[in-house]
Amino acid sequence: MARWDPWRGCHRCSEGCKFCYIHKGDAKRGIDTGKIVRSDRFDRPIQKKKNGEYKMASGLVYLCFSSDFLLEDADEWRSEAWKIIKERSDCTFLFLTKRIERFLDCIPEDWGDGYDNVVICCTVENQENADRKD
Repeated sequence: MARWDPWRGCHRCSEGCKFCYIHKGDAKRGIDTGKIVRSDRFDRPIQKKKNGEYKMASGLVYLCFSSDFLLEDADEWRSEAWKIIKERSDCTFLFLTKRIERFLDCIPEDWGDGYDNVVICCTVENQENADRKD
């Protein structure tokens, strides 16, 4: 299992964010969660060893676990992230979001029926938000 955080930071968007692990963890480390920044390891999944093999092993990759992959502030970086995800078809990228309503605005043009190597989980904290996100 690997982790890839192409950007970090987040903004609270619902009651479910009250106890979010991202805000709690950043507070412990003295990091301003409200500052959205592109990671200096943005290209981590496609970095290669001298022999041409990927440094990141095939398998499950937890994607954007220090942010929300569908966060508005990351719109300018997301298309590049999708290209990396597509290139690494040997990995399964899993991300969680509270912003599923943005999904169709955030997918790449060649999404079609989806990428076989992407798993999306939507967190829903109560019935009101479930109805809104449905």
